[in-house]
Amino acid sequence: MQEAVTLHLRPAATATKGLFKKSCALVRKIFAVLLLFVGCLRPAVGMQPCPTENERLSKAEIVVEARVKSLLIGESGLLDENGTPTRMVRADLEIKRVIKGKFAGKEATVYEAAYDSVLGPLRPLAVMASVYGLGDEDSFEVELSRKEFGDFGVTMFSLGSCGYWKFPDFADLRPE
Repeated sequence: MQEAVTLHLRPAATATKGLFKKSCALVRKIFAVLLLFVGCLRPAVGMQPCPTENERLSKAEIVVEARVKSLLIGESGLLDENGTPTRMVRADLEIKRVIKGKFAGKEATVYEAAYDSVLGPLRPLAVMASVYGLGDEDSFEVELSRKEFGDFGVTMFSLGSCGYWKFPDFADLRPE
């Protein structure tokens, strides 16, 4: 009886081993096809590059020349159930003049998500905050992009990673 069981298991083990080899080969082929597919589509499905500076300026509704009075990176106070980081960059701006559009204020506060700062103007903003009040080159051009939150009547200015800004050469540390 014991031999019958052993003989019965041996072909099953061999069949399983062969099936395992076939399934590994199939998995490798599927992985190769998926890798090729993802590799070919990478530019199409990835994040698109920002438009040129001139295109961003032409699309902007409000552009001002401003100075950074203060710069803060901290918790936004927003509640998020999905676990998305809520840290924000906040820049308090002193408006010197309006370049494009209409803006009556002499000050503005702009916000940006901290994780957008990698592509956005965080480093140049930090430089500009450091040189505030030190001379004529302490100002830069920036788009005041108005963001509204639903029907709540809440509006804020946002610095997007593809918004318009133009910093003096000494402050613009973005890679070419």
